[in-house]
Amino acid sequence: MQSSVYKQFALRMLSGNWGIAVFAAIATMLVQTVVTTQLDLSRDAPPDVLLMSIVLLYASIVLLAPLEMGRNWIYLDIAKEDKPTLGLLLESFGSLKQYVRAVTFYGLFYLGLNVLMLFLIVPGIWFYLTYRMVPFIFRDRPDLSVWSAMRESRRLMQGKKFVMLKLFASFIGWYVIVLITGGLALIFVQPYLETALAGFYLEIKAEKEAQHEETVG
Repeated sequence: MQSSVYKQFALRMLSGNWGIAVFAAIATMLVQTVVTTQLDLSRDAPPDVLLMSIVLLYASIVLLAPLEMGRNWIYLDIAKEDKPTLGLLLESFGSLKQYVRAVTFYGLFYLGLNVLMLFLIVPGIWFYLTYRMVPFIFRDRPDLSVWSAMRESRRLMQGKKFVMLKLFASFIGWYVIVLITGGLALIFVQPYLETALAGFYLEIKAEKEAQHEETVG
């Protein structure tokens, strides 16, 4: 399917849901801003300051991971026309199992992504695309472990990475606007992009399920 179709789908689903979608984006962005303003990752930073900034960056996952998970769940519910509530944003904080799962996944995800991107960009992009569906999978299948959800994401993304890459590329113009507005436009672009990703997830999930039924049948 063309990227334009996912984008049209996202705009259609967001109609009437922009309020909660923008709130979810702003809430996570505010927490991220508070965290990043405490960091100094510049090349000129003293070694001890740089080390402490890196430690704080990864320590912040204990707060950011559940929020990111909840934000993804809100956009998935929007894509499903399920009328999400703001409580979804904090839902992972309410269950020890969900909380540990969110922190574990995002800890592994960002560690793997940063290590790969540090040396080779292409493997880093492959890693990101392969496991980007995990938050959506957790929403649909709360019984899965982190490793099982990552395997499921890998299965869903087989043969679909280039499609997702094209979808991301189609938002380049929007990210130029984000830069021009000093980041302000991100509160609209993020819900737009992530709802399109949720629509993409629903499509490939349905496609893989149909293929499985045909195989079994």
